[in-house]
Amino acid sequence: MFVKKLLSALVLAAAFTGIAQAHTHLEMAMPADNAVLADPPASLMLHFSEATRLTALSLQKEGEKQAKPVASLPKEASKAIAVPLQPLAPGKYTVNWRVVGSDNHVMNGALKFTVQPK
Repeated sequence: MFVKKLLSALVLAAAFTGIAQAHTHLEMAMPADNAVLADPPASLMLHFSEATRLTALSLQKEGEKQAKPVASLPKEASKAIAVPLQPLAPGKYTVNWRVVGSDNHVMNGALKFTVQPK
């Protein structure tokens, strides 16, 4: 009887541990990672599995020494975050982002895209 209760408790603990460790994740981005675009994007869209708050976002063009922070970040948490971009010249870009989930877990990532010359 004791072994049966112990096994049940361990199974429940393992199940709850899996739930507790599930953090938000990026589901989709526009432009997508490694996208090659004929026209520069007017905005960057990040779609997460749960509401997150964007705390940092920068854009770096290949060949430039420093990334440029994107000026206006949304203040509210959301699953879908859209940020307007300044007009971009042709080239290869890297976007670095950082978000905080509802569980206060900080997550960061990067994506790359290319704007083709006309």
